[in-house]
Amino acid sequence: MEDDAIDRLRKKINQAIGVLEKLKDENSNLRSKIMAMEDEIYKLRDEIKILKDEREQVKDKVDYVMSLLDKIDLGQYRQ
Repeated sequence: MEDDAIDRLRKKINQAIGVLEKLKDENSNLRSKIMAMEDEIYKLRDEIKILKDEREQVKDKVDYVMSLLDKIDLGQYRQ
C-alpha cells in the first residue's frame, strides 16, 4: 500500500515538474516576444518623431507660401 502511495506521489511530482518546465519555456518565449515588441515600439516612436518633424516642415513651407501670396495680394485664393 505504501509503495502505491509513493508511486502516486512520484507521478504527481513528475507531472508538476513537467508543468513547471512548460511554464518556464512559455515564460522564455513570452520574454522574447516582449523584447521584439519593445524594439518595434522604439522604431515606431522614432518614425513618429520623423513624421512629426516632416509635417512641421511642410506646415512651415505652406505658411511661408501663404505669406508670400498675401504680400503679392493673391490671398483671396486661400482656402
